[in-house]
Amino acid sequence: MPRFFLHIDDGTQRIEDEEGSELLDLTAARGEALDAARQLWASAILAGHDIEAHRFVITDHNGRVLETVNMDDVLPKRLTGQLGL
Repeated sequence: MPRFFLHIDDGTQRIEDEEGSELLDLTAARGEALDAARQLWASAILAGHDIEAHRFVITDHNGRVLETVNMDDVLPKRLTGQLGL
């Protein structure tokens, strides 16, 4: 099974996923990133932080970028429209 790495990037620094996860495919990796984004938003809202500029950068074991998942991808479209995102 392939290993995917879900790094968190805010445009100025990156938190590296050192271990990665063995997942079926890129679709499963994207699902993991979306689930993690929902959890991060919940924690950020409770703490009063804005993580809109953050994103997951999904890479393979060679460090090749496969996909980027923006944190606001998990917000309801009605909310993103009100916020101008």
